[in-house]
Amino acid sequence: MASTTRRTTIPASAKTTAAVPLLRGLPRWRLQVLLLSCVLISTIIGIRLVDLQVVRSQDLARKARLEIETPTLLAPRRGQITDASGTVLAMDVERQSLFAVPSQVPAERKAEIALLIAKLTNVPAEQILSALRSDRQWVRLTRWLDPDVAAQVAELKLPGLRLVYEPMRFYPQGFTAAQVVGALNLNGEGVSGIEAYYDTALRGTEGRIEGEFDPARNPMATSLARVLPPQDGANLQLTIDPFIQQIAERELQQAVQEQQADGGTIIVLDPLTGAILAMTSWPFFDPNRWQEYPPEVYGRNPAIGTVYEPGSTFKIITAAAALSSGVVTTTTTVDDTGWLVRYGQPLRNFDATPRGPLTLAGMLYYSSNVAALQFNELVGPESYYRTLTRFGFGQPTGVDLAGEESGIVNFYGSSGYNPLTFLINAYGQGISVTPLQLVQAAAAIANDGVMMRPYVVQQVCRGKECVRTEPQVVGKPIEASIAQAVREMMVDAANHYAPVIWGPRTGSWRDQWLVPGYRVGAKTGTASIPLPGGGYDPSYTIGSVLGIAPVDEPRFVVLVKIDRPKKDTLGVLTAIPVYYNLVDQLLRYAHIPPDRSLVSPGQP
Repeated sequence: MASTTRRTTIPASAKTTAAVPLLRGLPRWRLQVLLLSCVLISTIIGIRLVDLQVVRSQDLARKARLEIETPTLLAPRRGQITDASGTVLAMDVERQSLFAVPSQVPAERKAEIALLIAKLTNVPAEQILSALRSDRQWVRLTRWLDPDVAAQVAELKLPGLRLVYEPMRFYPQGFTAAQVVGALNLNGEGVSGIEAYYDTALRGTEGRIEGEFDPARNPMATSLARVLPPQDGANLQLTIDPFIQQIAERELQQAVQEQQADGGTIIVLDPLTGAILAMTSWPFFDPNRWQEYPPEVYGRNPAIGTVYEPGSTFKIITAAAALSSGVVTTTTTVDDTGWLVRYGQPLRNFDATPRGPLTLAGMLYYSSNVAALQFNELVGPESYYRTLTRFGFGQPTGVDLAGEESGIVNFYGSSGYNPLTFLINAYGQGISVTPLQLVQAAAAIANDGVMMRPYVVQQVCRGKECVRTEPQVVGKPIEASIAQAVREMMVDAANHYAPVIWGPRTGSWRDQWLVPGYRVGAKTGTASIPLPGGGYDPSYTIGSVLGIAPVDEPRFVVLVKIDRPKKDTLGVLTAIPVYYNLVDQLLRYAHIPPDRSLVSPGQP
């Protein structure tokens, strides 16, 4: 039986009627809102695309490149500093520093890792944890680990931590010439001495690696890197003689400790060139541990950065100024009455003892204050201060060391000048100088009136090319004949104090040769110490000796300065033995043969 299929036909009008309600159910305003929203969204997207792809395209591309192309800097090796014999005083050594890539350290382990590193390095755990939680790509956790500590860190194999070699400044001689060499801060910048003055030359020029890097700062294998090698810093050789420096440091330390003094300074200078052969000040410091000392110790060299009233050592300058004036000769005399009054002020010798008529030589021999100020009265302030200016007082010496002071001189015509100050300047009061200024002036007297610029760097070497420092004449404050006359006066003054050394040995307290076999010159000084509120310290002084050895063909100018000695309040009994011990060894070290006729009875 055939099947029958039934079909139902829907009229066209019925189909239309069924679709119409769907369109009529959506209000027209909604269609408009929908359309407007689509247009608005499309517009915003378009604007944003234009901003990113056109307006800011170069800036964004640059930032993207920086993410992977930031160059890695290559630190240069800082130059070495050596003494005159080539012994290294400062050098760079490689030590490992610990860095971290915070993004590579698991968040759940950061506290644990901070505690582990803190235990090994003694860096606070909070500081390490803060670094590990930072959003920086690369952070330093600690610098310059001891090799054994670095090995322990490496064994832990902690994620995200990196050991990187960095140069560390090392001073193999420790305290030796520390004030001259200076020190570096943690940023690798010189803070004092040679390290500061020659910082740019020693530092060198950074190199760089240019290429693409991953977040751990490792070069990408798919990128070609360009390496610009660093240029290492210059090597400096100093004028410091290690033997002379060692003697100076030993003698100074012994004198300060025996006298329970507050400090002191010794300078030895070659008067023919201006080369500084030794320079040391107490207290010493170790530049390897400079952070453990107060700033005034590691940051200031008292030989150039501290001023003081020179006292009677300044009388050799007064004698030179008097002879230079043309008013005073070597035979001119003044009457030393022991004390006198000027401008309502009593002025006296240290013991108020009258010495009668004195020449310039007698003034130095007896260290007469009264005679010195009377010679100044004969000379007058204009001529006197003109000579002081030529000697360089009141201005830096120009030495190649950081932190030099200018001193304080109230020149004639200045706002600080007064006639009383002019008189007491004659014996080293009311005027302030640095130790090196005084040594430079004495060196001019030793060098027949020719004054040299003091310097401490003998040569600068970059690779195999070395440039030596040429001695520089900076003036001629006095004529050669005057310089020779003052040196002769200084010989008598030195022998006058020789009994301090030889009296107990020879049994004679008369004048004798200070250094048997040699004619050396010296002038002692007991300098008063100004108080902040005015006046002078009634209890303590600065004892010093300024000398030339030998006087006929000078090789050395020496200053010994002892600050506030507690046992020898005048300082002479302290400074004279140090000067003798130092000069005696210097003359032997220089192989200068002694003259056997220059030996007093009982002396060896």
